[in-house]
Amino acid sequence: MSKLKSTRFINSSRVLRDIWIHKETSRVQIARNLNLDKSTVSSIISELIRIGIVHETEEGEAGHQGGRKPVMLNLNRSYGCVVGIEVRPESYNAVAVDLEGSVIYSKFELVQVSGANLREVLLEVANRVRDELKRTGVPLLGMGVGVSGVVDPQRGVIRYSISLQIEQPFDFRESVAQGYDLPAFVENDANACAWGELVFHRTKRLRNFLFVLVEFHDVRDPERIHERAGVGMGIVIGGRVHYGRDFSAGEFRSVFRTSANKGQFSLSEEDSFRLEEDPAVLVRFFQELSRNIAMLVNTFNLDHVFLGGDIERYEREIQPVLAEEIQFNWPSPDGVRCEISFSSLGEKSVAYGAAGMVLHRLFADLDIAESIGRVVPGLPAALATVERPPAERPAQAARL
Repeated sequence: MSKLKSTRFINSSRVLRDIWIHKETSRVQIARNLNLDKSTVSSIISELIRIGIVHETEEGEAGHQGGRKPVMLNLNRSYGCVVGIEVRPESYNAVAVDLEGSVIYSKFELVQVSGANLREVLLEVANRVRDELKRTGVPLLGMGVGVSGVVDPQRGVIRYSISLQIEQPFDFRESVAQGYDLPAFVENDANACAWGELVFHRTKRLRNFLFVLVEFHDVRDPERIHERAGVGMGIVIGGRVHYGRDFSAGEFRSVFRTSANKGQFSLSEEDSFRLEEDPAVLVRFFQELSRNIAMLVNTFNLDHVFLGGDIERYEREIQPVLAEEIQFNWPSPDGVRCEISFSSLGEKSVAYGAAGMVLHRLFADLDIAESIGRVVPGLPAALATVERPPAERPAQAARL
């Protein structure tokens, strides 16, 4: 790629990402945000409009000094979509979202999954989702997979997963991703949820927060699952997901747990399996979880806690308990400034977050964008080398 084309390639991607971040903006504002010449931005926007990924909308408000009203810009939602898949020991959830993050497809099925059949299940699920997405006419641009366990997303390796019985590293990149002609990524389930909040609330510029993923397992095999609830945390510091030295940040064990407990909490094994059947046990669980969260919130001075997964059906029960524990643990006289939110996606939280992670990568990583541009002709990151008339777009749908 020549230097001229390389510069245009980079600027095109920067412009597209700026539109994506702000959802609605103008040529003038883009030029200011990116410190680019107005003529450069206008040229790039013209190309983005020509290939159909950017739309002009109504005129915005004129400036304080009057003058011409700016023409507003936003993304064409139906230009492409990404898929997020959560894999559990007993089921999977798949969600497809458009470029703005609106859900255009979802699917849930019961299936037994472990490390022994993970590759085969993912291949089958990906093919099934691909075929069903064809009906939408929206091109598929990439896939993200969220799993419980310690995951190295940089190398694409699941280091281990207790729930999926993965005791030796599973190379997702080599076993699954390299067999596709579109990008595919793997991430820890709670971290995927954190990515989802960063991406889908990107206009809020979230900086420091905790995503607490709580799922209640249906599997009752004591050799695999030692308690009904599984808790993982996605930690975001300074607007970035924190992974730790060996990617195990967010792997949770209660500070009240002892060596006599097999699971993550101080509950007995008997109590942990009747968590949702016994209200008194559920209250104890909420209190122990909330005290652990409160310690982290106040120690790291976090400004937001998101709760997602199966715990969302207990929103009215846990929210006052968590708020009280955060207040009780708060050391400052200024008062608590931490907001508690629920993802409101229930069992789809991880799949939705995994899709958000893919969107972030598509709009942030030039190498990934270029590779998609070679497979899905006309993708704006490959503007300098590839063109595609809008009429060809539906034929390119869902090639994963």
